[in-house]
Amino acid sequence: MSAHTKHMFLCAALFGTAAYAVAQDTQPGGEYVIQGIFSPTIADVRKIDMRPQPIDTILPDRPVSYQLLTVKADIPSRVDSIEPARLTVLAPQPRLYKGYVKAGFGLYTTPLGEIYFDQTRSRKNTWGMHARHFSSNGGIDDVGPSEYSFNSVDGHYTHFLPDHEVGGRLIYDRRRVSYYGFTASDSLSALQNAITAPEDFTKQVYNDIGFAGRIRSLYKDSTRIAHEADVEVHAYSNLTGSSETNIRFGAALGKREGNEHFALGLIVDNNAYRGDLGGTLGEARISGTLLGLTPSVSTLGRKYTVRVGAGLYLDALGRTTFHFYPNAFASYSLFDDILIPYAGVEGAKERNSLRSLTRENPWLTGAPNLVNSSRQYDLYGGLRGSFSRHVGFDVRVSSTRIDDMPLFVNVPNEPFADRMAVVYDRVDILNISGELRYRLRESISFNGRMEVLTYQTNLQEEAWNLPPYRLALGGRYSMQEKLILKAEVLFLGSRPAFRQPVPPQPGELPNPSLTTELDGFMDLYLGIEYRYTKRLSVFLDMSNLSASKYERWYRHPVQRGLVMGGATYAF
Repeated sequence: MSAHTKHMFLCAALFGTAAYAVAQDTQPGGEYVIQGIFSPTIADVRKIDMRPQPIDTILPDRPVSYQLLTVKADIPSRVDSIEPARLTVLAPQPRLYKGYVKAGFGLYTTPLGEIYFDQTRSRKNTWGMHARHFSSNGGIDDVGPSEYSFNSVDGHYTHFLPDHEVGGRLIYDRRRVSYYGFTASDSLSALQNAITAPEDFTKQVYNDIGFAGRIRSLYKDSTRIAHEADVEVHAYSNLTGSSETNIRFGAALGKREGNEHFALGLIVDNNAYRGDLGGTLGEARISGTLLGLTPSVSTLGRKYTVRVGAGLYLDALGRTTFHFYPNAFASYSLFDDILIPYAGVEGAKERNSLRSLTRENPWLTGAPNLVNSSRQYDLYGGLRGSFSRHVGFDVRVSSTRIDDMPLFVNVPNEPFADRMAVVYDRVDILNISGELRYRLRESISFNGRMEVLTYQTNLQEEAWNLPPYRLALGGRYSMQEKLILKAEVLFLGSRPAFRQPVPPQPGELPNPSLTTELDGFMDLYLGIEYRYTKRLSVFLDMSNLSASKYERWYRHPVQRGLVMGGATYAF
């Protein structure tokens, strides 16, 4: 077989095989069988040579040429305003003077002297003293001798520790008043001069020697228990021979947990009183301890404040009694503190001592009776706020019940002046009050307060010497801190007064008691001060400019008008 014939035969065989494969492909799911030897080969590729080659980084210098253009630019001149900058500069601390003296003299032979002396600034401690004298020969017409004098001296010292401050204070106070509550006449004066009477029938002197001490924590960490303890001691006596020693200890604890604040107060008040009744009556001794515990918890929110607590008191004056008083307070802020409604209730047992009663009414008898008062409740509610940053107000209504509230009545001391005694009664008080405050920087300030009161007594006919309304107005104007004007006005409504009957002489009928109505009054005060320098100034004070001879207490009128001038000096 020739080569050509072989090639033809091979092509026919391959063509037949391909036809058979195509025929088989027309059958779905068929099998493909290829017979032969498969020898795959990979064609040669051309590879790129990526071996690194060094590059010379030194570039040849290229000459640079500069050309100047002879062109002039015309720029118009213009002045721009610069807004002033506001700098915050801390003002230096004002200079403090160690001493300050005030001296004056007024009508009715009325001298005034006052001195302060202090340490000024210190990081370790502070101390100082204060002394004051004020007296007058009275000068009230148609009554008995009415001279008086007040003298006081006190000194203080405080030492600062890392977390505490410890301080103390010494006090001496002497007050002298006259019993002038009678209508003077020549025949009465002659009778008084002919009678030898005890010295305390025409005048009274009160001496007060005291000491006070305190320790207080100064923690910067509010999570620690803040604490404070203080003690105050007074040895008080009068010309009659009555005396008392009062020791009062107080302590307070406070702890803050988030928005909650827990507090606990403690009061231990011991009073030993000896009243000289005079003559064959001997003396009256009244001693007792008042113990009080006042726990409370308060919550302070963004707009509200709530405080709930109680007052637990044990009173051992005479007979031992236990008292419980609810204490609560709540307030809510509206319109960013523009209006703040509030409400609360309070109560406490209150000490009445020889010192507290004679500070309120110095014309008491030499040995008044002492009974502690019980403020059963003081239920109040009101609205306070501000119309602007210059004007603030407070309107309030309260209902109060006080057991054993002290009231003052006149006691005849014929042929000498009346003295006053204290009686105790349960008094219910309804008080509607309003207060308005205005302040324009440091130049102008004004404040006014009005109270309308109604009383209901249990045993007494009236609430003696208590006014049905009270109105107080005050203002201050400063002209560049050189000329300062001050004015105050006090209006007091008519008050009921009671005078006990005069003991009848042998063969005379009993004298009935006397109930009267004291007229309302207005007391106007005006003060002018001119500061010649920061250290030297002169002043003029005028009291009771209406020159009204009103009676604050029955048969005890005040001076018609007091004018006093003087000067102050700092050194």
